Amino acid sequence: MSTTTMQSAPAIEAASLALGTHLGDQPAVATLRAAAAAAASALPMPTRIERPWKYLDLSDFDLSGYQPGLEGDFTFVSPALDGLTLSQFSGAQSPAAEIIARNLASVVPVARSKFTALHYAFMRGGALIAAAANVEVKEPVRIVREYTAANQLATPHTLIVAGANSVVNVIEDCRSSEEDILVLPVVEIIPGPGAQVRYTVLHRWGSQTRVFVEQRTVTERDSSVVSMSLAAGGLVVKSHIESSLAGRGSSSELYGVNIGDGAEHVDAYTTQDHIAADTRSDLLFKSALRGESRAVYYGLTRVGLGAKNADANQENRNLLLSEYAKADSDPVLEILTNDVIRVSHGATAGPVDEEQLYYLQARGIPRPEGEALLVRGFLGQVLDRVTDEALREELAAALDEKLEAGA
Repeated sequence: MSTTTMQSAPAIEAASLALGTHLGDQPAVATLRAAAAAAASALPMPTRIERPWKYLDLSDFDLSGYQPGLEGDFTFVSPALDGLTLSQFSGAQSPAAEIIARNLASVVPVARSKFTALHYAFMRGGALIAAAANVEVKEPVRIVREYTAANQLATPHTLIVAGANSVVNVIEDCRSSEEDILVLPVVEIIPGPGAQVRYTVLHRWGSQTRVFVEQRTVTERDSSVVSMSLAAGGLVVKSHIESSLAGRGSSSELYGVNIGDGAEHVDAYTTQDHIAADTRSDLLFKSALRGESRAVYYGLTRVGLGAKNADANQENRNLLLSEYAKADSDPVLEILTNDVIRVSHGATAGPVDEEQLYYLQARGIPRPEGEALLVRGFLGQVLDRVTDEALREELAAALDEKLEAGA
């Protein structure tokens, strides 16, 4: 691959074309990549004037030092099952190639932002998980991604397509070295009528990795999507997670657990968009923050005119474990109809309860251990929403590892 960096429109377009040629893009992907390269050149960087970027200043962030296309390999760990299609985008064969061509960028469009355009222009490491209609995938499909090369732009894409009345569970485990790395993931979740999808991502990035996630779901009738994210590493992890409840009777559950340490910045912008009638959404994001870390939450729950009998809940809770840690929370409601079951929101930020700590110390538990117990209990309220016992234990172990590393 060329060492051309992202300094100009011709450089972006040339590097994008070279990467696509190297990977042997299918025609549909090649067309998409070319359009994305043009958009990436034209679109501006986000600024703090935009509400979702209020607390993150990128004015001095230089993209030109990052080299795209260096690494993109990943590992699938999955049961073999008729009706389950797993494929990399690169070299995809039928029927995977047709599924990719039909669905890629249908939920997260190319020009959604400069970062999404850059993602599609330099996309490498695309993973397709597709379940046919009426197929139940009982064991989770696991994707393991790891990036090690310095000064690289990584662009993983996860495309989950669930046929009518299918059931699929996807776990994505993401890691990186201690090098300066920029990661621009896109996750598209497309459930058919009556489908059930669970998606869990573990952000276990190195301390110099910046991550800007774009994740979006568009539901069909009676479908359900449960999304869980765990942030336990990374200099910056900013996620835009959107559920568009377009199918009557569909539901979305968005859960997040963040542990911040040092100068880490964990930032979530969520959208629960109720479009159809009889839709339900639930959101709970919790952060525990040490050092000079910061958590930002900006969430919009929108209930449209056609979303009668909507039921929506949105909560963000933050635990400040040092005097320098900071949390900014702004849950927003936009309700365009009075015919709803419930639309609620709430946000809190504060230190560990001293009375609870005193109670534990009075029973012989030292303060550091007592604080760790309270933090685990606080975050465990989110993990309790995970019905898969093995996954719940894995998430708890990841939290413990992060807590012990910063102790």
